[in-house]
Amino acid sequence: MSEDTVYFPNNGLTHPLLEHLKRHPKRLVFPEGEDVRLLRVAEFLVQQEAIIPILLGRKEVIVGMAEKYGISLQFVRVIEPQKTSDFDLFCERFERVEKMKGNVPVNVREIVSLPFNYAALMTLYGQADAVLAGNLYGGAPVFRAVSRYKRDPQLGNPLFTISVVVCDELKRFGGDGIFFMADTGMALAPSVEDLAYYAVETGMMARHILGRPVQVSLVSSSTNGSRPSPISQKVHAAAVLAQSKLLDEQNISDISVEGEIQIDAALSPEAYNMRVQRSALRRPSDVLIFPSLDAADIATRMLTMLPSVSEYGLVIRDVLFPVAEVPRLSSMEHIYGTALLIANEAIKFHELYPDGIDFLY
Repeated sequence: MSEDTVYFPNNGLTHPLLEHLKRHPKRLVFPEGEDVRLLRVAEFLVQQEAIIPILLGRKEVIVGMAEKYGISLQFVRVIEPQKTSDFDLFCERFERVEKMKGNVPVNVREIVSLPFNYAALMTLYGQADAVLAGNLYGGAPVFRAVSRYKRDPQLGNPLFTISVVVCDELKRFGGDGIFFMADTGMALAPSVEDLAYYAVETGMMARHILGRPVQVSLVSSSTNGSRPSPISQKVHAAAVLAQSKLLDEQNISDISVEGEIQIDAALSPEAYNMRVQRSALRRPSDVLIFPSLDAADIATRMLTMLPSVSEYGLVIRDVLFPVAEVPRLSSMEHIYGTALLIANEAIKFHELYPDGIDFLY
């Protein structure tokens, strides 16, 4: 078994994502580039001709790491933000945009020099297609920074995150063992409107990645009022609202939404038939929307403790550009899979918004 097989295994999610990117390569910027894990991931992605990696950091440090561990940096860009010819231009544009938003920016050069902000500006101005961060400093700095680049703040839609879990054991219920789970990283107690938004947006992402119709389930401790509570009633209301929101979307037949529903009924056709009391056994759910961050976090962590389960993300939604966050303790497989995921999101993003999605930029 080669090292690449160990670090970057193919599964039902990563293999089609990789093949898609080989046909549509994308530029992925890593703000925390001084990380040997990223160097190995970048080397492999270049070998596969799938992603053009851009690493931000001190060039001498990154080159030194590559030489120490025998990693090739061929076709890997290494950038020190403050030494680039675009740095002053980014500062000018950043200051102009902040003033248009009604803010009075101070220490503009200091703000722009922060790796995530520089990576964001690269992406907004067409020098990269997506951002992957968090591998050295964790999610908190990423979430603080990304709120600056929120899409359509007047609409009030929340930032939220999506994890994608691959669990072959659950194929026995008839699905493909790939599950999109939200919100797994940000909102402690989402509202009815928030949950409905998660359901629609996560369903659209799942449909894009899987390339087929998807089933969205808003899970609870109750199925259709079997165990009524304020939370289960909120989940039911969110499902109804999500269904109404989909009436305004194209290809609504490709995304089915239901809830509130218990997790076994969402995943097992037999349990679904027993609890929902319908004669037809429908396909297991592809998307699971949880009523709180606690529920989502517990479910995700329990699944990923199984040795055969792989988890990728977090993909952060409602941002002006495709962006994902990985934890500091990520394995190379996790970084690799998340890179494939967010780069594929960039393909769809540029199809939908070839000129970007905010007039300020």
